[in-house]
Amino acid sequence: SVGVRFKGNASYDHPNNKKPLRLGFDEYAPAQRWDGLKSINLNNCYQDPTLMREKLHLDFCREAGVVAPRANYANVYLNGEHWGLYTLVEQIDKTFLDTRFPENDGNLYKSNDGQELPSDLLWYGAAASAYYDRYELKSNEAVNDWSDLVSFLEVLNNSTNLDNALGAKINLSSFYKALAADIMFVNLDSYVNSGRNYYLYHNLRDKKFEWIVWDVNLSFGNFFKGVPGRKDELSVLYVADAASRPLVSKIQQSDKLKQEYLKTLCQMSQDYFSTARLFPQIDSLANAIRPYVYADTRKQFTNAQFETNLTTDVATGLGSGAAGLKSFLTLREANLKAQLADLNVSCAPALKRGDVVINEFMASNDSLIADPQGEYEDWIELYNNTAHDVDLSAMYISDNELRPTKWQFPQNTSIPAHGYLIVWADEDSLQSGLHANFKLSANGESIRLSDTAGAIVDSVHFGPQTANVAMARVPNGTGQFVKQTATFTAHNSGSNAINENAGAQMPEQFRLAQNHPNPFSRSVAPVTTISYELPKAAFVTLKVYDILGKEVVTLVQRQQGAGRYTLRFEAKSLAAGLYLYKLDAGEFVAIKKMVLAK
Repeated sequence: SVGVRFKGNASYDHPNNKKPLRLGFDEYAPAQRWDGLKSINLNNCYQDPTLMREKLHLDFCREAGVVAPRANYANVYLNGEHWGLYTLVEQIDKTFLDTRFPENDGNLYKSNDGQELPSDLLWYGAAASAYYDRYELKSNEAVNDWSDLVSFLEVLNNSTNLDNALGAKINLSSFYKALAADIMFVNLDSYVNSGRNYYLYHNLRDKKFEWIVWDVNLSFGNFFKGVPGRKDELSVLYVADAASRPLVSKIQQSDKLKQEYLKTLCQMSQDYFSTARLFPQIDSLANAIRPYVYADTRKQFTNAQFETNLTTDVATGLGSGAAGLKSFLTLREANLKAQLADLNVSCAPALKRGDVVINEFMASNDSLIADPQGEYEDWIELYNNTAHDVDLSAMYISDNELRPTKWQFPQNTSIPAHGYLIVWADEDSLQSGLHANFKLSANGESIRLSDTAGAIVDSVHFGPQTANVAMARVPNGTGQFVKQTATFTAHNSGSNAINENAGAQMPEQFRLAQNHPNPFSRSVAPVTTISYELPKAAFVTLKVYDILGKEVVTLVQRQQGAGRYTLRFEAKSLAAGLYLYKLDAGEFVAIKKMVLAK
């Protein structure tokens, strides 16, 4: 049994009774999950002849590193009757937070769905009750402590030094990206115009709010209230009413913050918002859903309008109609370039793989090198291979490939040309300097460096480590990793290399070991270790499946040399139950079972 209810505002009035729905899998069975989720949304693609606007926008967000829910499609039947094709969208809840942030115990606020009292982020005084009708607290309701939101709003509206103060209250890099996506796609049923359709999550690790995108079904200029003129020419500095949208207007009033936002928009438009990138996605998606669109007798528009609106405008009875997806993108891409040129905004070239690398690290620093606080902690050394300084502000480093944005570099962090930078992996983020919110495992794991959009810049996977022995690239900055005496912010020449393979016995056969511990507990310690052995080099794939054979996650998919490998598998987002993990290495295949307990 699951809970089912109607949802939506204007979309609720779909002319063919194709109501949007929300399914709660835990409504009557608290531990029940579907694909690890407690709840999903089935949206009816209201006012969208293509049924693709929401999916395209949310897929863009995922690729560009914007915090947003995942989306797919569902062919829905009610009591055995076909009800049509819906977009299936992930719910913003604690399960969502757990997969995007280091923890999920902070306050989660949802903007008001109505427009009479918009969630405008204005200051209405110090009393929490002044905000009850404008926002909805979606977590920690019993405690009902709104002081974090009130403090943020006070700083936003009343501070005289926002250049420094605002970034201490909200993750500006994350907000810049969400705002840029809305502006590029002219998604105006959002904070910048209607003052709604977003979540705010107070991340307890850094005490900053995180902006979460929500409800983008009227993207591609499909929201008309109070927005005159051509949507494809919308200003990159658009705000419906500066006085009543302080988070945008205050940023625009600061030269420093405005330039940071414009640079973010510029980089995102250059890297992700292009017809060359988006047209193939439109074609692929249209081909995938076309049979289901044609079979949907409750859809709002005809099959011909579906086909036409992929490329050309279609009249919908609202405003100027629904812009053709491809015609809109063609005009919008050109207009954005022209606007940015007029504003003298130059997109710095995106980092290429190899520009900045993970150059050396130590995952078992027992007594060799102390941090500035005199503590012996794990550390990661980065090296800049380029001839110019590189700004690392808002880039990410992580020890978890499933969570590449685990720790973010602070603003104004840079690495000099052909220079080094140390990040201490010690979970001491409150200490001065660069201290990441994770530690390295001496049993082996991975390190990933990502750009501001979450795209990979460099990564390394390593096995069990030896105390006080470093892993370093030889030649410096470009080579493979070898074990050596630590050089620590100095050139790796290879003369310090430690030959541990000499005389060591390599595996004689392929082997997949039983995970340990097994079972492991979802509520106590949702981490287990998986080990395997390769007697020779092979292309290795290691995947986890649920008991029905559905793929859950890919842990390894790369060429690996002969040796013994160990990795950690974090299962916090999975439901308790029986899972399978499968190793493919050349012609060798092995499958084992593991149990995730409650």
